[in-house]
Amino acid sequence: MNSIFHRQKQRSHIIQTHKNSYSASRRQFLRRAGLLLSGLAVAGEAGGSTSQRDQSRPNIVFILTDQHRRDGVGVYGQPGIKTPHLNQIADEGIRFDNAYAAQPVCAPNRASILSGLYPHAHGLLENTWSLSPRIETLAELLSAHDYQCGYFGKWHLGRENSQGFDTFPEYPSDGRGSNHYFDGPGGKRYAVDVITDDALQYLQSNRQRPLYLYVSYYPPHPPYSVPVEFEAMYENTFPNDEHRRIYYAMCSKVDEQVGRILRTLGDLDLAENTLVIFTTEHGHFFEHRWNDHSKRLCYDTAARIPMLMRYPGVIPAGQSTTELISSVDLVQTMLGLLNLEAPPGLQGRDLSQLARGEPGPRREAIYMENYPYIDKGETPGPYNNEPAWGKGVERCVRDQRYKLILSSERPPELYDMHTADQETNNLW
Repeated sequence: MNSIFHRQKQRSHIIQTHKNSYSASRRQFLRRAGLLLSGLAVAGEAGGSTSQRDQSRPNIVFILTDQHRRDGVGVYGQPGIKTPHLNQIADEGIRFDNAYAAQPVCAPNRASILSGLYPHAHGLLENTWSLSPRIETLAELLSAHDYQCGYFGKWHLGRENSQGFDTFPEYPSDGRGSNHYFDGPGGKRYAVDVITDDALQYLQSNRQRPLYLYVSYYPPHPPYSVPVEFEAMYENTFPNDEHRRIYYAMCSKVDEQVGRILRTLGDLDLAENTLVIFTTEHGHFFEHRWNDHSKRLCYDTAARIPMLMRYPGVIPAGQSTTELISSVDLVQTMLGLLNLEAPPGLQGRDLSQLARGEPGPRREAIYMENYPYIDKGETPGPYNNEPAWGKGVERCVRDQRYKLILSSERPPELYDMHTADQETNNLW
């Protein structure tokens, strides 16, 4: 009898949830192929003047790219890299010079960014796996504080659960499309343009409530593909290297769309009350090392990432710091900047005082996990008994001066990160 009652109660809850989510599902359907452009309004979405919204709770706009080298952002110092809008975020906020991925590969680090847990704790250790719905994300935490949470672009965490995001459109090839282009009524469009259109429509339509807007771009992850006018920007910078030329052109194309987001925040009078964060999943190798892969190593080219934050009046402008920060710290740091309490059990650090330019906790070291070779298996095994990982498991620690890499298959590596040769002279 109790089990029958439980099933009836569960069915009633499911029906009511379906009713409540109908309008949201309708909006998601219209966006399903990423074709809802910013000029199209959806009936029933919230509008109104910005002055009507609660200014005490700031928005978050989180911009994530995939496989974005640290030197693919001009403010990090490589000559000729054209990213004026990303540079603007740094100039008006803080640039982290020693930011690292929790695991230098797409889905695992993406899950750490969302959950505040290391990969071994959230359980997603390979790109073909899914994030368990039991793992609580920042979107779920913010939803409890009446935040509207929208996710636009590459997901790459499985389709079993939206993990707290109320708006969650699907895009062709999970945001990549065909060589970074989507097919639509007007012909092919570059994917980041379409994703930005949809994100800005969401921003405009929901600006009365506090927002957590997550914009996730596939570029500059290969395939190497970009509109020709952006490649032309780098003809003189990389005249004899097509891959580098297109790669950094993809960084500039993403930057263009970041500029649209920043302008819209200004136009809607939201910029002063919005925390903007930019980072990436991991870096990118042009010249491979021993694993013949463009990431999946603890070396800086793959593991050290760009990270920028802007929050006017809270994060002082023009800061840069060499203090260590991990992507696993982002959940607690964002909550700290919003003056919200983090739940117990998170594994990152709240470095919001560092971002504010105040004395406070700092990291003595950061920790990384790494699996240098791809495992195509779609079903994870129990921890410490994972499939097809006989080729190597790595654990890495970086403090302010040294980096230690311990491998199950290779000799240990120890590097002095204060020397010019950095990761070529193994001190072990």
